[in-house]
Amino acid sequence: MSIVLYENNNHKWIKFSDLTDDGEVQSNQFLIINHKSGMLIDCGGYRIFKGLLAAVSKHFPPPALEYIFLSHQDPDIGSGINLWLPTGKATVLISELWLRFISAFCVQGLSDKRTKTIPDNGMKIRLGEAELLAIPGHFLHSPGNFHLYDPMAKILFTGDLGASIRPEDTVIDSVEKLDTHIQFMAPFHNRYMASNIACQKWAEMISVLDIEMIVPQHGSHIVGADAVQGFIEWVKTEKTALDDYSDSLYRLPD
Repeated sequence: MSIVLYENNNHKWIKFSDLTDDGEVQSNQFLIINHKSGMLIDCGGYRIFKGLLAAVSKHFPPPALEYIFLSHQDPDIGSGINLWLPTGKATVLISELWLRFISAFCVQGLSDKRTKTIPDNGMKIRLGEAELLAIPGHFLHSPGNFHLYDPMAKILFTGDLGASIRPEDTVIDSVEKLDTHIQFMAPFHNRYMASNIACQKWAEMISVLDIEMIVPQHGSHIVGADAVQGFIEWVKTEKTALDDYSDSLYRLPD
């Protein structure tokens, strides 16, 4: 399934979902197009490659992709890169902490000279005539983790932060009211986000951005200024793994 999240004459965001099999963790992939340049965000694993390639092809020629942005190192983020790199000449963007891990997903030599690292404090990325911002999201949940902000579309991609897991028969694409949605985000957040200190630092950092939509790598995207602000406030105060599980996690086996 593909959904156009934003579109003007020369700039477009597309969300792809429902490419995973039943019983697997649903994930989202995103395509940004500006003029004749394209960026694929979190290309996913091996098993969704064929379906995602076909879906992307309906909007943009895969060989013309300029970038493949990997928010962090998880296999559901980028283990399919071994199949994507041969389709064109795209450059892989990833945290400098995870550069040496890219080769673990690829046949020998495939990723050589095809990667560009993102420094810890992020960077600006030129895509066609648009400028995107890779924004630090460290420890949410990876130590080398980046989100992506598009000031033209006013969309913030947040990777695993804001991920929601709903029953398979109640999938909802977008959410405008946060109060009924928190129950689907909280279990993932409580276990996978490392520290509320990181959450507070993140919320403080992005508070100056003009955001109309938050799009995570799993589940529903959050739409509208009120819901976005509510999400930021929730992230500030919601318990994380070290708040909720520290006593039970750091204990020798019985």
